[in-house]
Amino acid sequence: MPEADLTRPDGIDWIVGLDGDPIRRNLLITQSYHDLSEALFQRLAGGNLNWCSYATWASRTAGRFIRDDEVPAGFRRLLGRMEPIRVSLTRANAAVARIQERTTIAHDGFLDLARQVVRDVAVFIGDGNLEVFAELGPVFSGLARAVPDGPDAVTALAATLKPGVTQKGGQSLLRGALLHYAAALREDDSDRRAELMLLANGEVGLHEQIRLQPFIAGSIDAPIRDTLYDGIDGFVESVPRLLRQEVASVVSRLFHPVADLAEKQWHEFATKELMTLSLPDGTLVLGEDLPAPRGGPVYPQALDRIDDRDLADLLQQFGADRPDAVGSRAIDWTELSSRMRYILDLFRSRQLDQSLLGQPFTSEQRAAILAGRPVEGEL
Repeated sequence: MPEADLTRPDGIDWIVGLDGDPIRRNLLITQSYHDLSEALFQRLAGGNLNWCSYATWASRTAGRFIRDDEVPAGFRRLLGRMEPIRVSLTRANAAVARIQERTTIAHDGFLDLARQVVRDVAVFIGDGNLEVFAELGPVFSGLARAVPDGPDAVTALAATLKPGVTQKGGQSLLRGALLHYAAALREDDSDRRAELMLLANGEVGLHEQIRLQPFIAGSIDAPIRDTLYDGIDGFVESVPRLLRQEVASVVSRLFHPVADLAEKQWHEFATKELMTLSLPDGTLVLGEDLPAPRGGPVYPQALDRIDDRDLADLLQQFGADRPDAVGSRAIDWTELSSRMRYILDLFRSRQLDQSLLGQPFTSEQRAAILAGRPVEGEL
């Protein structure tokens, strides 16, 4: 579908249906978010970014993990340098060799299990990316078509969403966001409009993060131990049948330290790798306080003081109501409240930063992505 309009329902449906090519699908999701962001920026509450403006760069960052072989290679190298793991494997192999000579758990074979762990995590991230886009893509596509017809058309779109809490599959948070986008369309005061846009973006962000919770938790708290023991089961099955019980007993007894170390290392490694966000002006480390945009204050003047009561309540709920972004860092990305504190500060800080409207890919890359050809250059 090379000529697809990625802001229209048929273009979004086409992307969602690319089940056999998750890497290309992620690239198309990223491009679609950008196209929606640009369309809405031109029509909705001039000068303020919308939720799709941030989603573009979050999806692009997720794509690095989904497709990049450097992440599994990095984890493999990390485990390979750990002397306690090497010592524990040597001890286990010595015990196994006493049962049957020349039978060993290969160090490289053990490290190759790390690659499978990261591939499993890439599936979690890709599935989360798809889950959110499949729901929010059509909503923002509808919003882009409704905005030119005015606030009443946006309000009518909001009425089509499913009532209920996000945790139970409802869309009341999204409905509230659309109503606040409609209110921003009606608003003439620029500061008041900025607050309404931030409130709407924050409500969409909260809905998104609730939807993503199981995928984020699954990514960082990956079943390292299960994956490693699956590999060890394969090793046990490779020895003669009469020796399997004895070998399994030895391995079960001696392999716990290896699994413990690998699990600990994965949690630290995944937290560091997943807790980044690449923006046009640099990469944010989400475990550190949000820096000010290049050449400006942490918050734009229009959002330095918050007067809207609902917005103030939302910021206060997640501890994002400070006069600056000190304390915004999210130490544990699996914790929804920590994520939301950082995300709300990010939205507030960058809401007028038009560098986020930049294209995520070159025109040549976009053409290749749409046509399903190999994409050259850094993505």
